[in-house]
Amino acid sequence: LTWVNKLIFAPVASGGCGFPFVTFLMLWHMFLAVVFTNIIRFTAPELMPAVAQNKVTFRMYMKNIAPVGICLAGSLVLSNAAYVFISVGYIQMVKSCTSSIVYMVAVLVGEEIFCIRCGASLLLICTGVAAASVGELDFNIFGFSLQVTATFIEAVRLIVLKALVSSNGIQLDAMSGLYYYAPTCLVATLVPFSLRVEGAIPWDKVWALHPVLLASALIAFALHLTILVFLRHASSTTYAATGILKDVILIASTSVYYSHPVTSLQVLGYCASLVGLNLFNRAKEMNQIAKQKAKELAAESAPILRKGKDQV
Repeated sequence: LTWVNKLIFAPVASGGCGFPFVTFLMLWHMFLAVVFTNIIRFTAPELMPAVAQNKVTFRMYMKNIAPVGICLAGSLVLSNAAYVFISVGYIQMVKSCTSSIVYMVAVLVGEEIFCIRCGASLLLICTGVAAASVGELDFNIFGFSLQVTATFIEAVRLIVLKALVSSNGIQLDAMSGLYYYAPTCLVATLVPFSLRVEGAIPWDKVWALHPVLLASALIAFALHLTILVFLRHASSTTYAATGILKDVILIASTSVYYSHPVTSLQVLGYCASLVGLNLFNRAKEMNQIAKQKAKELAAESAPILRKGKDQV
């Protein structure tokens, strides 16, 4: 999907299609997502258990799902817009700090408690991203700002989603989530599209590129289905490992195709980020284990305390 979208946005001189209209492409993706999820709802409702059981009312949708969908739309539009200004490889390197930003935002809003181990890991990740930025030959501050802003919005989305799930008990499977979020993203993306923030759409070129645009939307939807199936059969560790492999393949392949070399400083920075990410995940796991042990000790000691109080 990243390859196809970059090909659509890239200038013709660079081997692309010369169609840098991100909001239109995201609008097209969401439109087909709405169509396909509704088809699945009626032909294979077992793939959407939350939708089939009618768990979400209109009030719940507006209160709990719409904010997450709006954040998702903002993240998708801005992150894809970054591909117009900076290289795919560099974007994958910047994305390695996503966990850091999510954690920092969670600490700021009180969802997480800061720990030294996590902080040290995040410092290593940020240092690696900084090194990759210094080593980037075609650094663009606007493209970098778009990607960082998209990452912050994604962090807010994840934190809001976690808060809504914990407070309201809403559990949406992946396909049901897409069924509810796609219409919200569609409406939210209509705002920048109607304002023509990217200029007038060349509709003649849209028709000329309709096979590529259709392929992009179909790949995007197929990606959601693939992730759904993959998560059912693979562990979180395997999922993370395949994500790193995907990033490496993207960095290498796009570097060759677009003749955009990856510097040794970028390789060093990216490796440092991956090491920091691994240390961060381990620190989080250790914190979770410590919390679980604390809960178990509290549960074991509570009856004894209550009994002693009653005897007094």
